[in-house]
Amino acid sequence: MPQTVAPVDFSAFYSAERKQLVRFVLFLGCPDAGAAEDIAQTAFIRALGAWDSIRSPRAWLRTVAGREYARWAQEAAREVPLEAAAAGAESRAAVAAAVAVEQQAATREVLATGVAALPAKQRLVTAWHWDGFSDAEIARELGDSVVAVRKNRSRAMAGLRRLLAPVERDGQ
Repeated sequence: MPQTVAPVDFSAFYSAERKQLVRFVLFLGCPDAGAAEDIAQTAFIRALGAWDSIRSPRAWLRTVAGREYARWAQEAAREVPLEAAAAGAESRAAVAAAVAVEQQAATREVLATGVAALPAKQRLVTAWHWDGFSDAEIARELGDSVVAVRKNRSRAMAGLRRLLAPVERDGQ
């Protein structure tokens, strides 16, 4: 479970957390695995510069990666014409692959579309939750109340369940 740890070795931490941080960025809705890698790398570069002062490195990285993703998404929205953005929607399957590698392809597609369709706050809370953080930890890191985190997570899960119900019935 996520916890505050005394940072010992940045290199070992990087090796242990890199893939998880990329997955977290994909959970946030990043439609491009390469961009998710870049965003995670930027967060690690910033962490290296502040390594001695970071008390909770896993949470710190996710906060920074979330901000970097928001910047990237704003920039991408300004630069990409509507037709290109619509064509890029197919790459959202990367989110589903990170979330449900062992599930059927149809379930992954529905889940990816569902995660991308969630309101930003629900998507953010869900990404933190799927990455192993408790409601209290998420609330502390996002500056929300535990009740608000639970409500956002609950609404997100209910929406995803509604989307997945037809796929599960078809698969039986």
